[in-house]
Amino acid sequence: MGGSSIANQQGVYGTLHVPAPGNIPGSRFGAVSWTDSSGNFWLFGGLGYDSNGSQGALNDLWKYSNGEWSWESGSKIVNQDGVYGNQGVPAPGNVPGSRNWSVGWTDSSGDLWLFGGVGYAITGQDGCLNDLWKFSNGEWTWMSGSNLINQNGVYGSIGMPAPGNIPGARLFMSRWTDANGNLWLIGGFGAAAGTEGDLSDLWMYLP
Repeated sequence: MGGSSIANQQGVYGTLHVPAPGNIPGSRFGAVSWTDSSGNFWLFGGLGYDSNGSQGALNDLWKYSNGEWSWESGSKIVNQDGVYGNQGVPAPGNVPGSRNWSVGWTDSSGDLWLFGGVGYAITGQDGCLNDLWKFSNGEWTWMSGSNLINQNGVYGSIGMPAPGNIPGARLFMSRWTDANGNLWLIGGFGAAAGTEGDLSDLWMYLP
């Protein structure tokens, strides 16, 4: 349907928000993807190649609709820090840092959500992440978690939701959504409560 038959290709970004036949994300792996309520395909980040052919972690957001790609958010250059803004407040300049092995999903309203992975926060250093983001109406919102790397989880009481609860930083986790649009998250590799390793904790997030 598109793309190159040759490995390690750089991205062709075109103009932000403008679909074009020649646009194409660079080669990558460990990206996160989802489909929205209109059936459009979305792709975020991963480890791969930017507009200059440099390899690293990406934070570009792409949409594939009607046979064409459009670059929707993020940078054309690898290894970007996150721009968090104020928690819970959407802003045009907000964007998650470059990362791979995150998880993503859509809620019942069709908004895009992104959690964790390994990549860049605000420190210029890369590591495991536990930040939660929402993309809605063309803007990112930092919803929960830390803007620092390698943070432990805050578990609270089992079965009891609380504003301060947050899974520890991790990658390689599994996720699904239930019939009510709640996110479920289990396991991965990362930080629990003072230890790091393979995880078996199960979390639910109510948007």
